[in-house]
Amino acid sequence: MGRRHLMGLVRAGFDVTAMDPRDSSVELAQRQLASEGAAGRFQRSAEIPRRHFDVAVFAETSDHRWRNFDAFSRAASADRYLIEKPLSADPAEVEAFAALGAERGLAGRMSVNFTRRAWTALAPLVERCQSATPRFEMTMTSGAIGLGCNGIHFLDLFLLLSGGEMPAVRYARLDPELVPSGRGAFPDFGGTALLEGTRGTFFLSCAATSSAPRMLTVQGDHFRAWIDDHDGGWRMIERAPDSALPNYRYGADYRTLAEGRLATPSMEDITRDWSLGKTKLASLPEALAAHNLLFAILRAGGARPPYRFT
Repeated sequence: MGRRHLMGLVRAGFDVTAMDPRDSSVELAQRQLASEGAAGRFQRSAEIPRRHFDVAVFAETSDHRWRNFDAFSRAASADRYLIEKPLSADPAEVEAFAALGAERGLAGRMSVNFTRRAWTALAPLVERCQSATPRFEMTMTSGAIGLGCNGIHFLDLFLLLSGGEMPAVRYARLDPELVPSGRGAFPDFGGTALLEGTRGTFFLSCAATSSAPRMLTVQGDHFRAWIDDHDGGWRMIERAPDSALPNYRYGADYRTLAEGRLATPSMEDITRDWSLGKTKLASLPEALAAHNLLFAILRAGGARPPYRFT
């Protein structure tokens, strides 16, 4: 992930100073940059330079993220900060991000990498859920994506669609099995939750023992949208505005507004566009809401902090 951010920053025209303890990561980044003729745009530093940067990106595993951010902000500064999610698996460290942001005047300059906010194809869905329907229902079913590592993306999306309203956790059940991680010794939680607010309801299921691809659906008054990760298919349908049919003729007089494969930007492109001010990601307060919702689900399911996932 760090290399993806680095490539995006270089492609945006920045000279990048990186701190990474692994020689293998540095060598791979140098080879990738050399293949693009940009090897001279990257240098490695053994310690935090005491200077001001245009942007600073934090892409370590979550158990190191708070300590690294705290150390950097004591020694250096930046116009803007991009922090990988989750901010931490420890609720106390997530709260510490908020306290530090307020204490050092950084909160308004901190973005958190909830990438679905950069998916421009979702803009019509956001508008419809926020203003064109009194309520909406969202479902996300999947195999073992992990609530902490990837499920939190969909919690953030639900909060975005509902205008930031914090829902109540009506039900939560955590799977007895943990989800293995491809990012080292960081298992994650599988499980099921039902969230309810005045604007929307969200049913979320991430089965630890399943490998099924993600399926997302959102529906409200006279519209439905869905995304299938199996083939990247995206479709949004709505009822014809001049239809005189009664509601029990469900599905009749519906038309397709958009369909095809969802074009999802690469992490390199998201970082590039964010660094140039061309796209917005979650603000720190928005990110804190998604983390607090995740921790509420874990508590309701019987898990106790500090948790462990990346």
